[in-house]
Amino acid sequence: MNKRPNPPSHRPARQPRGVALLEALLALLIMAFGMLALAGLQNSMRRSADLAKQRGEAVRLAQQEMEWLRSFSLATPPVNADPNVLAFDDILARTLNTDAGSNTNFTVVRTIDSPLDLLETQRKDIRVSVTWTDRSEGAQIVTLDSILSRSPPSLGVALGLAPDATPVRRPGGRDGAIPLNAKDLGDKSSVFRPSPSTATVWVFNNLTGVITGVCNLPNTPVADISPIDIEACRDNALGFLLSGFVRFSAASPSDPGKPVGTALPMNLELLRSDEPTLLPSYQCFHDAPYSLPSTQTFVAYYCIVYPKISTSTLWSGRLNIVDIPLSGPSAKTICRYSADYDGDNKIGNAEHPADYVSVGAALSRQNFLVIPSGEQCPSGHAVDPSQGWFSNTATEPHQTASP
Repeated sequence: MNKRPNPPSHRPARQPRGVALLEALLALLIMAFGMLALAGLQNSMRRSADLAKQRGEAVRLAQQEMEWLRSFSLATPPVNADPNVLAFDDILARTLNTDAGSNTNFTVVRTIDSPLDLLETQRKDIRVSVTWTDRSEGAQIVTLDSILSRSPPSLGVALGLAPDATPVRRPGGRDGAIPLNAKDLGDKSSVFRPSPSTATVWVFNNLTGVITGVCNLPNTPVADISPIDIEACRDNALGFLLSGFVRFSAASPSDPGKPVGTALPMNLELLRSDEPTLLPSYQCFHDAPYSLPSTQTFVAYYCIVYPKISTSTLWSGRLNIVDIPLSGPSAKTICRYSADYDGDNKIGNAEHPADYVSVGAALSRQNFLVIPSGEQCPSGHAVDPSQGWFSNTATEPHQTASP
């Protein structure tokens, strides 16, 4: 008996399960690279944050050093000075190792450069560098540069003080002490020849009235001088103008407002009470007559005074008129126009004192009156527009007859 064969079974094929070894290794490799990259990123961020913190600390140290240098209160330290008081002359180069409480040590290096040029001795070029080593043993540096001036720190207070007088318009848009007939070169400077008989030409800073150059231009009229002509001598000097007029009176009593008399041959002498750096310490020009008789009624004078550069840009001294006899039959008495013009109960340098003290600016209208010997210097009068008096004519004795 034949049996019917069993029909073939149609079981579905078994699907593969799990992850092949190669795929697992590849995934592990990718994950490892990712973890390494993440670890590297974290390390880089930590290093960058640490470097940023160190750089900020270095900048703070450099600024602290710079601000300490700016806190000087004196130009020159006095004898037996307080060690806690910083003077300008005390600012010297130094190296300082500091521990700022960080994970590294900082080295602060201060470098000082004092220019040797005549006009630049009143400043110091300062560089403060802070160096350190970061986590990766790399050398790092932060540098700050600045310039310190010898100017007295007390001048900063003047910015908060109201002016004593109403502001007035400057003649020609420049300092009022610059002579009116000085030529403006249009580059914030002016040129002036102090005497028609000299080849000397002075260069003024229009803003400050300081003489910044002394030139020798014998064949060039002032009206024809250009900026190119003074280029080589524009900044070769530092001096202050001292100028005024000398009037003469032969009448008795003398009228200081309208003196009547003719000019005499004379010269000027500046007796310095400080120790000037340059010799000669001054140079004066005038237009006094060489001989008598003369029809000239007054003498105009202009002096350049060189300050004491070594410690400050100031000068002190006394201006006298010489070669006019103070004794004998033709003796004269020399008075100076001087009064407390600004009402501050003292005679300042601009008000023509007998002796100038610590002058640091140009002085003009320092006028004299020469009267016969034996007369008292006229008291004159103050300004009084109601009586037609528009100038103060008070005078004080300056050089009297010798006993």
